[in-house]
Parts: sequence; C-alpha cells; structure tokens
Amino acid sequence: MGGSLLVESMDSDDVLVGDLVVIMTEPGPFRVVAVQGADVVIEGPNGATRKVREIAVRKIDREPPVQR
Repeated sequence: MGGSLLVESMDSDDVLVGDLVVIMTEPGPFRVVAVQGADVVIEGPNGATRKVREIAVRKIDREPPVQR
C-alpha cells in the first residue's frame, strides 16, 4: 500500500523562513522566503514567488523523491 512520502511536520506550528511547505492549489513543494504577518511568500522549484495566507500552507519534513 503506497503512502505519501511527504509528512506534515509536527515540530512547530509556526511557519518560518526556509521551511518547506505545500499548498492545495498547486503541486509543490515550496520554500518559504518571507513571513509578512498573516501572509507568507513562497518560492516554487522554478523560482517563481507568490504571497499566500499562512493558514493555506502545511509544513512538510522533506522533499519528495526525484521522479524518473
């Protein structure tokens, strides 16, 4: 039975710069590059950034394996 290799982080509820996160609206993962109050700026694998609400992101422990 295959499960997700991405695991929600239980270390802290606070989203910090450098955290690896996912969002429901796009495939990820994304890296947090700034925290601005209730918003966070995330950067995707292609370097594009976007601002989202902190409540919309979920921290994960590691990146997914490389697909072949």
